[in-house]
Formats: sequence, C-alpha cells, structure tokens
Amino acid sequence: MTSEESQDEFSVHWIRDIVNEVLERNQEHHTIVTGKSMSGSVHVGFMKEITIADVIKRELQALGKKAKTVFISDDYDPIRSFPPSLTLSPDEYMGIPYSDAPDPYGCCESLGAHWTNELVDTFPEFGADPEVVLQSKLYETKEMLEAVRICLENTETIRAIMVEYVARDFDDKQKAEYIEAMKTWYPVSVVCPECGRLQSGGKGEIVPNRVTAYNKESHEVSYICAHCGHSETTKIEKLRLKLSWRVDWPAKWYVMNTTCEPAGKDHAVKGGSYDTGLEISRRVFGWSGPVKVPFEWVRLGGRDMGTSKGVVFTPRSWLNTAPAELFRYMVLRTDPEKANNIQTDIIPDLVDIYDSFEQVYYGLNEVDSDKQELARVLYPLTEVRPINAQYLPKLSFKFAVLTSQLQGILSKDVILERCYTVLKKQHNLSEVPPEAKLLIPIRLSRAYNWAKEFGTEQDIIDVPEAVPHDIISTLDEYDRRFLSSFVEVLQQASLDDDALQTAIFDVARDVGIKPKRAFLILYRVLLSRKSGPRLGPFLNLVGNDWVLDRIISVL
Repeated sequence: MTSEESQDEFSVHWIRDIVNEVLERNQEHHTIVTGKSMSGSVHVGFMKEITIADVIKRELQALGKKAKTVFISDDYDPIRSFPPSLTLSPDEYMGIPYSDAPDPYGCCESLGAHWTNELVDTFPEFGADPEVVLQSKLYETKEMLEAVRICLENTETIRAIMVEYVARDFDDKQKAEYIEAMKTWYPVSVVCPECGRLQSGGKGEIVPNRVTAYNKESHEVSYICAHCGHSETTKIEKLRLKLSWRVDWPAKWYVMNTTCEPAGKDHAVKGGSYDTGLEISRRVFGWSGPVKVPFEWVRLGGRDMGTSKGVVFTPRSWLNTAPAELFRYMVLRTDPEKANNIQTDIIPDLVDIYDSFEQVYYGLNEVDSDKQELARVLYPLTEVRPINAQYLPKLSFKFAVLTSQLQGILSKDVILERCYTVLKKQHNLSEVPPEAKLLIPIRLSRAYNWAKEFGTEQDIIDVPEAVPHDIISTLDEYDRRFLSSFVEVLQQASLDDDALQTAIFDVARDVGIKPKRAFLILYRVLLSRKSGPRLGPFLNLVGNDWVLDRIISVL
C-alpha cells in the first residue's frame, strides 16, 4: 500500500460475500483453518492469511454462529533446504521432518517447534487467537491414521484425480510418462525407522520413501527407504506415515471438518492444489470440502518474500516498527485477490493515515456518509483489542520518529512530558488520559526502530555530545554574530514553533547573512549536519536550556 493508494475508496464487500458462502453450508460449528510449512522464519505476508481467517470468524460470531480458527503448523514436512542463515549441516538433515531436527538455537524441542513458536508468539499481538495444531502430532491421532487408511484404500481414485489435475497442462510425452509413473504410485510416504528420513535428496533430487504396496485386508504396507535402503512390510499403525502434500491437505480438511480455508494464489489457481484437494474431498472422503478463499501475496518493496530463500520480514519485525492494526487495515481494505505491498520507507505516513481513519470512526474527522459507514464496518475488524468507548489520542508517528531519537539529549521523563504537551495541544485536551499515556512508549519504541532500520539520512538524528572542532573552525565573524543575536532572542522570551522559525529569518536579515546560511549554521552547531527536522519544532522539543548551552559552547 502506498500513501496514495491509502486514500482510495475502501471495499469490504468481499468479507460479506465469503461469510454468506460459509453460511450456506448451514453447519452448526464453523472451523476456519490456516497452515504454514515450517521451513524457516515465516514472513509477515503469512499474517494476511491469519487476518482473513480471523475476520471470517469474527463476522460469523457476530451473527451468533459458533466459529473458531485453527492454525496447523506443518512441522512434519521433510527438510528440503535450509535458509542461508542456518548453521545445521544440510547433508545430515535433508529428508528428516522438521519436527525431528534439533533446534540449533537451543530453546525449543525441535527446529520445527522453534519456527512455529516464533510465529505463534506474535498471533495475540496481531489480534488473532487460533487453536494451534502441530502436523507432527496430528499424524499421531487415530483420526489421521484413519484418513491415511482411506487414502490407501482409494489409491486408484487418487491416481486418476492426480492425472486429471496435475497432468492437464503436460504435452503428450510428459503426460504419457506421468501416467506410467502413477501406475505404481501410492499417496503415502514412510519415515524410515532406521535413518529417520521421509525422503532422500534435497531440492531437485528428491526421492520419497513411498509405499510400494498396500494390502487392504491386513492393512499392511511395503516400502523401501530411498536413503538407507531399509525395507519391510508391516501394519500401518506401526509406522510413522505421511500423505503426499496434495493429498495431505484434503485429509486434514476431513479430519478437522474445515469449513473454510484461505489459500495463496500459487495453490488457489484454477486446477491447482486446492482444486485437487476439493476433488479428493468429494470422491475419496465423500464431502464437499471447505469454502476456498484465494488471496494474493504480500510483497516487500515490490519483491516476493520467501521463507526458504531468506527473503523475510517477519511478523516480529513488523511489530517492532509498526502497529498490527495498520497491517490488518492494509489487508482488509482491499479485495484479498489484490496484492499488498509493504513499503517500509513510508511506514510513518501510513501509521498517521491509519490514525486519521481511526478518528473518522470516532466522529472526529468530517467526511462524507459513505466513508463514515465504511469506517464503522472496517475499523472494529482492524483493531486487535476491544474497541474503546472513547477515542484515545495517539502521538503522530512522524513526531515520534524525531522525539524517540533524543534520548541522548533529554531524559525519559522530559521526553514523555514533551509528548504529553504535544498531545494536549493537538487534541485540545486539559489532561492526557492514562490509557493514552501507556501507548506513548510503545509508539516511541516503534518509531525509533523504524528510524534506525529504514530511515533515510534525513530521518536519523544522531547528536554528538559536543560540537566538533572542525565545525567550530568554519564559523566566520558573521556566523558568530548571527549566533550571538539568536542567543539574545532565545533568552528574552519563550516562542512557539512558528515564531522561532520566523526569528531565524529576522536575525539573519539583521546581521546581514542569507537565511539559507543561518539555517545551515544552526543545523551544523546543533546536529553536526547540513539539514534536518524543521527547526522551530525541534528547538522547542529539545528546550531552550539545551539550545542555549549548545550555541554558547561555540561562542
């Protein structure tokens, strides 16, 4: 979302359309499911799926329906590659489930659990509360074992579906080869009890430990490990099994009784893995499957994010620099099948735009009736906590960017007092409500992190303890005369922001230097740089005492 796009008309009709489609199922209890493979630190784009699911749940509950969200961590997937930052040996762990690999960070029971916890810990801060299910634990249940058995007994049907959907765009030669390979294909792989692998090889060279035969009467499977060569024939309940990914998905729908599941565009395309799963739901499990909710990806600065590629801006990274409400707002304000683009450089603009949108909800900004109605509908869905009866004033994010970087100049208490003063002035308050005061340190922290991580040279304020000698040595007679006269102005009276700005022009004119030079001198003396924030507000922010001490130190 760019600052220009944020001014576009909102559209929330898609939420109602999805909810109406879900209601047509006429179920007593609705389960909205999301899921993610734990192949690395999950990027913030996945929170679009979590947000969509959460909103569907909220809307169903608002209508008096029983509804819950579930997040399935696909920690049972086999390791195919590692993100560049991981120190584990690829050769040692390729093909082993993420749930079985050790946590190199030393804080969780497995690598899969580490990345799961890293993601799940952010859910409450994004306003989501899904039930968390580990895929590795799900496969230990009798319900999932029964789903595996159903798939094995319907292997011929699944083969036909796979040929129909997977091979539909193949040329004649490719299709013939695929059909031939599917004659002996089974939809189940085995975790080898000897070497612990589900498959051999990494990306591009994967050979799964597929079941090679299944006896319907005895419920026994035969397999050969592609990595170590171990083979046996035994009952399915004695083995750790995993369904092929296109079959695993509808099996989980069946076990979880999934009403609805959002899916990224790569899976939701016509004839893709989602449609394959729906066909398996109908022909193998005997039900319609969930309502499909396709959505476009979230991009970062125009680039696709990828967990396994290491192109990641994590949910925690977002929370460290921007409010979760802004992310939900960005996602919910457009049709889910339109892409969202995170532009970290304009986060201050976007936060302030969201704050303005919030004020529309509380009737503090004059807008037309359509925008009032849209704010009434959309704002509660963007919020991560219960709605306050009255508006809580927020510190401008742009002001927070500047103020948060003055910790080396001003004490924490002084910074907070400056913030209270600004809030009272901006919102015409006699006192800042206690709840609003609690929000200020959070905003200052996020603004500071944003400036250090994404701010331009213009945004970053790094004030040295003393004015460097090489700056003092460049001041000529007229420069010193300007500074001396400006000191006299500051000592005479307390001026507001605009009056200070005007005083700089007036003093420059009186001593015979150009205003541009006057501003340059002040920026150099105060900040050791050639430009910076608007000087009037900045001078009042740091206070007369500090400014006077600074200027006098060079005179």
